[in-house]
Amino acid sequence: MKRIDLKSNRGITILEVLIAMVVLSLSLLMLLNMAMVALDGNDWSNKTSLATQLLQEKMEQLRVEEDPVSGSDEPKGIKRTWTVDKIASHLRRVDIDVAWTDVRNRSKTNTITAYIKTEAE
Repeated sequence: MKRIDLKSNRGITILEVLIAMVVLSLSLLMLLNMAMVALDGNDWSNKTSLATQLLQEKMEQLRVEEDPVSGSDEPKGIKRTWTVDKIASHLRRVDIDVAWTDVRNRSKTNTITAYIKTEAE
């Protein structure tokens, strides 16, 4: 029969458990940071897409109006301002700005400028 030496089968020490817990904790903190970066990226993407959609929507509205005028509104929490300048008898310059704040409370803006031919003088 084989004799078992208890001193060679020590098991896990408290120091090894503590080191494993530290490594696991650091790994979880890095994963949490990656999740926060992903959430910030998603918010930026959603707001930028919505702002671009609102720019295009207002440009189309102004394009089909007979005599477009300047103004502003705030749809879906994004401030939208447009300026219409008469360049010539049948030509208008349209500047549209959108502004919003991100999850970190930083201001963001997007702008579009176009020239629109109108029927009105």
